[in-house]
Amino acid sequence: MPRTQHIAMTRYTRTAVVLHWLVAAIVFGQFAFGWLMQQIPKSPPGMRADAFNFHKSIGLCLLALMLLRLGWRLAHAPPPLPPMPRWRMRAAKANQMLLYAALIVMPLAGYLGSVFSGYPVKWFGITLPAWGAKVPWLKSLMSDVHLVTSCVLFALVALHIAAAFQHALRGDGIVARMTLPPSVRRARAAARVSQVT
Repeated sequence: MPRTQHIAMTRYTRTAVVLHWLVAAIVFGQFAFGWLMQQIPKSPPGMRADAFNFHKSIGLCLLALMLLRLGWRLAHAPPPLPPMPRWRMRAAKANQMLLYAALIVMPLAGYLGSVFSGYPVKWFGITLPAWGAKVPWLKSLMSDVHLVTSCVLFALVALHIAAAFQHALRGDGIVARMTLPPSVRRARAAARVSQVT
C-alpha cells in the first residue's frame, strides 16, 4: 500500500479536523470568558449583560457546530485505532462519547436556562423568537445542569489533553490522526513564505 494512501486512511477527514480544532478553540475561549465575566460588577448592569449575551451567542454557535460535528461523525467512520490494550481503547471511546455529550448538553442547558428566565434570548444582538415562559425552577435547574456539565467537561478536556501528550511522547501516530495531511500543511507554509517574500 502506498505511504500516502496509508496516511489518508489513518487520519480523520479534513472537515472533522477543522471542526475539532474550531470547537477546541471555542471551548477554551468560553472557559476563560465564562470565568472572567463573573468578575464584572452587576452595577451598572449594561457591561455584565453584554458579556453574558456574548457568552450565550458563542454558546449557541458551539451547539450548532457540535450538532454538525455529530452528524459528520455518524456519516464518516473514524480511522481505526492502532493496536493498544483493550482498557485503553475503551477509555478513549468513553472519553470521546462523554465529550460529545457534554459539549451538546452544556450549551443546550445554557440556552434553555435563558429561555425560561423570562428575558429575551439574543444572538449577537438579534432577538430570537420567544417560545418559553418564565419558569424559575426550570431556569434554576438548567443553570445547575450548565454549571455541573461545565465542571465535567473541564475534567474530560484535561484528561483528553493529558492522553494526547502521552501519545505524542510515545509517537504512536494517534495525535497525527487529528491534524491536516502533510501536503496541506506544506502548501500553507509555502503560501505564508511567499506572502512574506
